[in-house]
Amino acid sequence: MNPQVLLFLVLAAITAVSAVRVVTTELITHAALFLALAFVAVAGIFLQLQADFLAAAQVLIYAGAITTMIIFAIMLSDIHEIKPSDQEDPFPVRFRRRWASRQWGFFPVLLALLFAGGMFWLYRGTGFALSTEAVSGSTTVQLGLQLFNEYALPFELASILLLVAMIGAIILTAKEVR
Repeated sequence: MNPQVLLFLVLAAITAVSAVRVVTTELITHAALFLALAFVAVAGIFLQLQADFLAAAQVLIYAGAITTMIIFAIMLSDIHEIKPSDQEDPFPVRFRRRWASRQWGFFPVLLALLFAGGMFWLYRGTGFALSTEAVSGSTTVQLGLQLFNEYALPFELASILLLVAMIGAIILTAKEVR
């Protein structure tokens, strides 16, 4: 077997298993860490596709910033906000026992396999234009030159907007000290 195919299969398996663990783990902090693992594995797939900028952005933005933000949100939340009491549970116990048990746990997997099969059928039927030419030069350098030469103003406006949103979120979540 080709080493690239083997590496892809390993990264795909890590991504799939950690994505499933995000939604099946009991502890929300473990779910955030499995999400970070899935993000890093997707960055590895981007590296295999020679999309080095996307891989770096995936690690910096998703695995770094988004996961950190999720963990901070978990840490700043009260336990009652994260885990509702039994009276506030939107799903009755019999529903959880029926659809989340080992006997019925195949239902989400079946839906995922049906979705993957549908996407495979859809993509196989489309005629994507394939290029056999290799990209000349570094895609990161080309993207950086275009970003900072042609799109400098929108880039700076987006950073200011994100800064204002972050300050607003801090103000909204700050608790008053009495």
